[in-house]
Amino acid sequence: MLQLCLLVQTAIESGASPITGVMKFFDYFTILSNILVASVFTAHLVRSGHPLVRCLTQPKVKGGVAVYISITAIVYILILDQLWDPQGLALLANVLLHYVMPILYMLDWLLFTPKGQLTWKDALRWLLFPLGFAVWALFWGAIFGFYPYPFIDVGQLGYSTVFRNACFVALGFLVVGLVYVAIDYWLRQRQVDRQQSSLVE
Repeated sequence: MLQLCLLVQTAIESGASPITGVMKFFDYFTILSNILVASVFTAHLVRSGHPLVRCLTQPKVKGGVAVYISITAIVYILILDQLWDPQGLALLANVLLHYVMPILYMLDWLLFTPKGQLTWKDALRWLLFPLGFAVWALFWGAIFGFYPYPFIDVGQLGYSTVFRNACFVALGFLVVGLVYVAIDYWLRQRQVDRQQSSLVE
């Protein structure tokens, strides 16, 4: 909500409609990934039998969200952090979105998510969401001239460079996804080994 208020305020100060700030709010992958994280946390608190709640608490879904919020943190730290110097409330929102929430979610995934249900194919399925985001961002940018991230700014870079950058980012998503699947498998094997050891003793 803090980031939404800041974007609306920025839109008003620039002479644009507050709706512009609201629309830009949903143009950032950072915001979308954090919304997914908040949704998963809320689903765990609700603990109802609603299909959406059950879906959000499934290990395969939580694994995908872990990939998305991890990429959010990685891309910000490696690329975007050097491009601006937020102050005040903007700095607080930045720290919450890019550092605090990714760390909290990764700890939740490591400690409280059942292991052993992920497969290598999940890493490919998890690419669908960022692919959809990329298509939407380019479509929106072609119409309104706004690109949420500099590495997909067609106006500055051209489509060939943006496509190359998108391929590198997609590869990053795939690699991080495979890492999560490998960690999931390793942790499950450790659980099995401990159970077998306790039975032998």
